[in-house]
Amino acid sequence: MCDQTNIPSVTLQTAVLLQVKEFAISNTAFSVHDITRDIRKKTASGELEIPEVEVSGASFRFNIPHVMVKALFDKLWRTGVFDPNFTLSRQSNGLYFEYTPSPVNTGPATVIPPAVTTPAAPAPAVVVTRDKVTTPPTPSHSMMVDRIRTYLANCTNRSFRPTIKNIQSAIKREVSTGYTCDELKSYITQIGYVIIDDPDAISRSQVVV
Repeated sequence: MCDQTNIPSVTLQTAVLLQVKEFAISNTAFSVHDITRDIRKKTASGELEIPEVEVSGASFRFNIPHVMVKALFDKLWRTGVFDPNFTLSRQSNGLYFEYTPSPVNTGPATVIPPAVTTPAAPAPAVVVTRDKVTTPPTPSHSMMVDRIRTYLANCTNRSFRPTIKNIQSAIKREVSTGYTCDELKSYITQIGYVIIDDPDAISRSQVVV
């Protein structure tokens, strides 16, 4: 029996992102039709699964409309998701647009901005007594949300798009908040921010500010 456990299962948006990255890595010019075609080929050959567009009673398992692929590609391009890795130049061939990827010269390693200090009182330092050591308490949920809001507001002012990991590092003080990247993603979404998922690691998902 064939082992199907290693087949990637992703959202359609992630499939579009992965396909564009594949074109960029191979330095291949492409159209949105090429994105749709290659995603369809991968799902048909069993290389990829996209549960959100799975259908039954048809000759194919996954229904991938070109109009949905185009809308997702346009959203990713407009919001700058590709910018950290490559840029896309667009040219019409008379029938449709073709996109040519160019790698970004990253230069020196990117320096993550320091955490933004909030108006809240600083956590108390470790207090040593005769028989025990008292550590600062874990911040409350409301304090954590205030830190997230303040940090994202400052990111907006600097036009800096942080990752979930950036936020996790920025909101802790002398003690870890104890919140995982999954939990932070949920809270950030609840307070109204859009998150662009990274297909490889949730900690590298970006918050649109």
